[in-house]
Amino acid sequence: MQNGCLARWALIAVLFCYAGSALAQKPGGPPMIVPKKPIVRPVAASATLLVLCDLACNWKLDGEDKGRIEAGKSAKAKIELGEHIVTASTEDGLDATEMDRTVKDLGQSIVRIKLQPVREARLAARQNRREQAPASTSQEQTSASRSYEKTWTDPSTRLMWTKKDNGSDITWQQATDYCWNLRLDGHSDWRLPEIDELENIFRSSYRNLQMSGWPWSVSGTESTAKVWTINPGTGSRYALQISYNTNERALCVRRSGE
Repeated sequence: MQNGCLARWALIAVLFCYAGSALAQKPGGPPMIVPKKPIVRPVAASATLLVLCDLACNWKLDGEDKGRIEAGKSAKAKIELGEHIVTASTEDGLDATEMDRTVKDLGQSIVRIKLQPVREARLAARQNRREQAPASTSQEQTSASRSYEKTWTDPSTRLMWTKKDNGSDITWQQATDYCWNLRLDGHSDWRLPEIDELENIFRSSYRNLQMSGWPWSVSGTESTAKVWTINPGTGSRYALQISYNTNERALCVRRSGE
């Protein structure tokens, strides 16, 4: 009797399990509970940029200030894969450089900033100008005696220049507005110079001007976001982003006689 009861209960259990399995697979039946898979969100590919500087410098990454690097030391920054612009200038602001770096691989990418060659070229060019400068003429003596004046006119081109730049860091658009709004020596038609005008003045008559940084030009480059500026120490042109402002200045010019 007892064995018969146990057999019946075993049969009922088997039939119950079979019915439950069929019901779970039957269309229209109650939904099966399936555990959800965790959502895996994509992580942006990133790398590390290691920047080394041969002189103490202030540096920027894609226009953003990144602070100071001691001479011979380094700094790190997390970056995404792609093109980046690294700019750096010496603490006195007289020497600067810009580097384009395309990062294609994960891991660490190294940028070596070399400001010492830029400084040496500037000092060599300044010494060369001093050695080749002719003896003072009566015209130069007259110009020196009028050093208090706020403008200087180049006798070879008849361009009138402001004797000083604006004296502080300035972007290209700010420099353009500065010259446009300038009212000096009774004139209101001041403008930023062309790059050729800047190169000419820094090859021949730089000593007549008082510069505290690198002057912007109005001349654009092949890149729509860059224009030409000039290193006053060497007279060499450099293409910089218009948003860059470290050690950049506004030196204004106009055509005398207009």
